[in-house]
Amino acid sequence: LGHRGQPEATWAAIADLKGLLSGDLVFEGLDIDQDLRWALVTGLAASGTFGEAEIAAELERDNTISGQEKAAAARAAQPTAEAKEAAWESVVVRTDVANETARSIVLSFQRGGQDEVLAPFVDRYFEAADTLWDHLGTHRASTVLEFIFPKPAASPELLEKADKWLETSPAEPAAKRYVREGRDEVARALAAQDRDAQ
Repeated sequence: LGHRGQPEATWAAIADLKGLLSGDLVFEGLDIDQDLRWALVTGLAASGTFGEAEIAAELERDNTISGQEKAAAARAAQPTAEAKEAAWESVVVRTDVANETARSIVLSFQRGGQDEVLAPFVDRYFEAADTLWDHLGTHRASTVLEFIFPKPAASPELLEKADKWLETSPAEPAAKRYVREGRDEVARALAAQDRDAQ
């Protein structure tokens, strides 16, 4: 194991990301533009290597509306309970966050390998889904329902929770459609895993 108990291969990949960002690692023909810089920062944030200080420093370098949106995504990607709670508050509870910023947060929230910090949001997703359509409005609710569905927590237990919610929830039919699609995607993934295991 390497840094912070991570496998050596993971630590080597993280070192490469940091090298690309700092300019210490260069590949001929690869231009590290601002969009790629944010992708690197977000990847490092998702790994737990970068935190608020590094995200804020990148935002100072790119203090534009786009930069603010990407910084919000990088913060949401962090594998900490605090980061996930702040992201959840911004996109599920509050209604005053700019649409594109909220979308950036939503798309960055669910991350593979973050099972422990995402676990509390499985039940919270289904609780919120009851009223999101009215609370957030059609456009924002559809984005949240689709992309914060807890797909990384794929399991028979998740399918059971989704089925129970679909049977009993008073949510709008349109909201139920997004939950059903997430549920069906998880079911397909589990079926594929079962087939691979045979």
